[in-house]
Amino acid sequence: MFRVTRILIVLVALGALWVFWPFGKFDGVVQVEPPQQNTGGGQLFTRPLSKTASTPEARSEQEDGAQDLAAVPGVTAEETQPPKPQLQPKRFYQVVVQDGGSLKAGNTSIRLEGIEVEGLSGQCEDTRGQAWPCGRFARSALTRLIRGRAVICHVPIKGQHEALTARCSVGGTDLSLWMVAQGWAKPKAPATATLKTAADAAQERRLGIWR
Repeated sequence: MFRVTRILIVLVALGALWVFWPFGKFDGVVQVEPPQQNTGGGQLFTRPLSKTASTPEARSEQEDGAQDLAAVPGVTAEETQPPKPQLQPKRFYQVVVQDGGSLKAGNTSIRLEGIEVEGLSGQCEDTRGQAWPCGRFARSALTRLIRGRAVICHVPIKGQHEALTARCSVGGTDLSLWMVAQGWAKPKAPATATLKTAADAAQERRLGIWR
């Protein structure tokens, strides 16, 4: 009887321990705050990742970048310019000399590249201060050089050729260089070294308009 009583007491104690013991309880639970509401108007980032080309700031940065390109070592000013059109030689027949710097071949008007001349009615003064018709003399000199021969000009591959400025030659002689060397034309700025040297020599020898 005494043994049964002890067993009952132990069972009651175990039952009480089971009821009141805090199984699974953990006092160190971390409280997680609820996510805050986005007040940025639905934006994911606080500032844009990049500027679009439509903003003034972006256009200014692009212009500055283009201007700074020429200052980069190894990049020349010519490389920042648009490419020049490709040229091809074209032969013109029955050329009429209009003045010392322009030709006419059919419906095509050609201006000799790199030179400046007096017009057909141009007047020059000699060393004595007397005027003379240097414009007509320049046309006559160019007419005698061509002598009805075909003229070869380097013209753009694409586009119409009704009015153009080109470097031309006849019989292997560059017309622009010849006119400068004979004193009938001046180099057009910015002048090449070849034209400038020819002009200095013609002036020193008092040829053409320098007489």
